[in-house]
Amino acid sequence: MTTGSPTTAAYRQRQHGFTITEVAIVAVILGVLLASILGLLAQAARYMHDIRITARAAQVLQQKMEDIRLLTWDQLTNYPAVWTDSASTYGSYTVTITTNSYDSYLGATTVLRVTLATTWTNLSSRLIETNRLTTLVTNRGLNQYIY
Repeated sequence: MTTGSPTTAAYRQRQHGFTITEVAIVAVILGVLLASILGLLAQAARYMHDIRITARAAQVLQQKMEDIRLLTWDQLTNYPAVWTDSASTYGSYTVTITTNSYDSYLGATTVLRVTLATTWTNLSSRLIETNRLTTLVTNRGLNQYIY
């Protein structure tokens, strides 16, 4: 008997490794983990996109409202009711401007309620976001309204 050659039973005991079943189970666990992480990242990306659109809609409304506050009474009453922009990277948006009488004096309207509503649609023409902003405008200007 030679001392350098291992017996078959002793050789099998010393071999350490994984069976195909163990490797398959680990592969499934890692696949589920990877799919969960990718799903979480996709959801976070959609959430960030929605936040960007909401912030942009608020900026557009504020900008249009500041433009309206700079108009004279005649310009405001003749202002177009719909304003659109399709050059946005998030899709197109439409700003609808609604004016109605808020206060009158001797039959003439002295204060208008101006409501701006913006509607965002994505590049597939699916509605994404709607926001609304309202202000009061007097016929003598914004500074003359507060006594």
